[in-house]
Amino acid sequence: MTLVEERVVDEKGRLYLGRRLRGRRLYLARAAGVIVVADSREEAERAARIIAARVLDEYLGLLERLGEPTPKEVEEASREQQWMAIEKLRRS
Repeated sequence: MTLVEERVVDEKGRLYLGRRLRGRRLYLARAAGVIVVADSREEAERAARIIAARVLDEYLGLLERLGEPTPKEVEEASREQQWMAIEKLRRS
């Protein structure tokens, strides 16, 4: 199972997902710069809630670690945290 696939959005804003999904109704969940494609509304809503909760947890963790940070410190620490999470996913 592939966790991450790269697809390119064409000049008309279309994203090709493959023939096996042709004609199916899909749902997009968008939260914190992440887009999840699901085949049911419930799964998309669940994914959006999980992403939002994760972002909030990260932010609260940053506040705990940095105290009252400047916006630039928050951005740098958040980027570092995201890379650490990606590396953790790669290893598993």
